[in-house]
Amino acid sequence: MKDRIIISVSTINGTRHFNISKLFKRNAIIGLWLLLFGLVITAGVIDYLLRSVETSQLQRNYLAQQANTLRDEITQLQSSKSELEKELNLKQDEMLLVINRVGEIELALGLEQQYPQNLENRLDTASVNSVARQTMLQLVPNGSPLEFSRRSSRFGLREHPIVGKQQHHKGVDLSASRGTPIYAPADGVVEVVRSSKQGFGNLLKIRHAFGFSTLYAHLDEFKVKSGHFVHKGELIASSGNTGLSTAPHLHYEVHFLDRALNPQSFMDWDATNFDLVFEKERSIKWDSLVSMLETKASTQLLLSSHKDVQLTATSD
Repeated sequence: MKDRIIISVSTINGTRHFNISKLFKRNAIIGLWLLLFGLVITAGVIDYLLRSVETSQLQRNYLAQQANTLRDEITQLQSSKSELEKELNLKQDEMLLVINRVGEIELALGLEQQYPQNLENRLDTASVNSVARQTMLQLVPNGSPLEFSRRSSRFGLREHPIVGKQQHHKGVDLSASRGTPIYAPADGVVEVVRSSKQGFGNLLKIRHAFGFSTLYAHLDEFKVKSGHFVHKGELIASSGNTGLSTAPHLHYEVHFLDRALNPQSFMDWDATNFDLVFEKERSIKWDSLVSMLETKASTQLLLSSHKDVQLTATSD
């Protein structure tokens, strides 16, 4: 009886006796200790989790502050970008005004007429080979960039319809409905794509080969981006009525070495009228360009013939 504990429970129905061994008692004590230990571990885990949540909340608050700081910096950078873009647009407008002013001075001094007029300096267009012709018509602006209803303003001196002052008009104005497609008149790379509500309005400029460039103003939508390479006949924009404009139209300019030329000469130029631009624009050394293209074509022809001979010899 030493290893047993007797518990007596008396009720109105009588007395009942329960025997509890010491082993059971020991197991119960161990169980209580394990329970206590589990509670301690649980409390520690809960404390750790609470601390982790608190740390995470602090980190979250810190990251939120950093995000707010970055958003403020982005806002400031965007504001600075907008200001720089406005300054750039103003500088481009100032540059165009300077170019126009130089053209007016040249016209007043008669410098634009000081080009050779004798027959000896004319290019013999009949002798230009087909490769040189095709290359020039692909790389030098030619043809109209859009279908227009009428030419509302010519190249040269005119009274500005809005400003009212006599100015040298550096291009031609081609009346067309808003949204009329505009196509590249030659291969090139888009140099400028600029949105504006002033002056030329939405403006696009393409840099072509051999020092030529074309400018398109008062546009409605752009179809290409700056740095985009375009080929002749590719859609680049649509006509509009942006900037200083009284009606939907395209202001179109052609430049050689950043000097404005009469765009009409290039618009009327095509394969069926190949010698027209050489007669109209004698300030350009066309003979030098044609000579270079013919030499390049002859060299390529010789290299191609030599390669064909090598292939024939190899096959034999």
